Amino acid sequence: MDENVQDYLFDLQGYLVLENAISAEDLDEMNRWIDDHESYVEEPWSANDNPRERSRWIGNVETHTYNEENGVNFQNIIEGGTVFERLIDYPAWIDLVKKYIHSSVNGLSIHENFLNVRGPGGYIHIHCGGHVPLSYLTFRQNNTGEWMVGQINVLMALNDIAEGDGPTVLIPGSHKCTEIHPRLNVDGRGLVYDGVSGKPAGTAVAVKEMYLKAGDVLMFTDAITHGSAERTNPGYRRTVVYRYSPRYVRERFNYQISEELLGRLTPERRTIIEPIAPRRPLAV
Repeated sequence: MDENVQDYLFDLQGYLVLENAISAEDLDEMNRWIDDHESYVEEPWSANDNPRERSRWIGNVETHTYNEENGVNFQNIIEGGTVFERLIDYPAWIDLVKKYIHSSVNGLSIHENFLNVRGPGGYIHIHCGGHVPLSYLTFRQNNTGEWMVGQINVLMALNDIAEGDGPTVLIPGSHKCTEIHPRLNVDGRGLVYDGVSGKPAGTAVAVKEMYLKAGDVLMFTDAITHGSAERTNPGYRRTVVYRYSPRYVRERFNYQISEELLGRLTPERRTIIEPIAPRRPLAV
């Protein structure tokens, strides 16, 4: 796509679809990882009665969910193998991410990285929008090429996502809308996340279902009003999400990156994963 057209569409819509963004080899490797850990999809939680301690760990990867209907998140998936390390600065999207976040000034970090597997009945509530006053939902373009996007979600489809598969839904242009979406409006107060209706985002007014082929990427500002429709088909939706931000936005769950991973990362990748190196007193 012509760069000017691409920039215009991202500014206007708040999202881009990158077709065939992931190589067949990397796609196969990620799907094999899920197949190899199928038992964690079927039984992601331990028997511990404390909800904060129910997760299971695969090395440094943690099973997690925001709500049970969201499916299973394998958080900190960059620790899951070399294919997930390659995604950190993947050629298909890293230059776009750097441009829109304006990394030459703001630096670059990954706020959250996870693999999601979601089965029948699973969905996400509608959330975000231009009305939300959160720093990482900033979206600015001042017509001089000086972008400032506070967070960009790179959602990678590991299998086809069509009607009934629980596709991501977006409201194009809502990242710039100051009016509150009806489902996020409670007595004139704008919510960040719909925790009231209990309904899938796919049933909300004005949403657009985003259908993807395996290997496609949906890249969108987190400021856009979004969520996902309910999965009504059998089987599982498989996605990976990397959320990029300026370096001042710290890792969401404060996972401590293993020394083994840090030692393997290229300088470019390490700068993204550890954008602000820890400072310690010099040994005497």
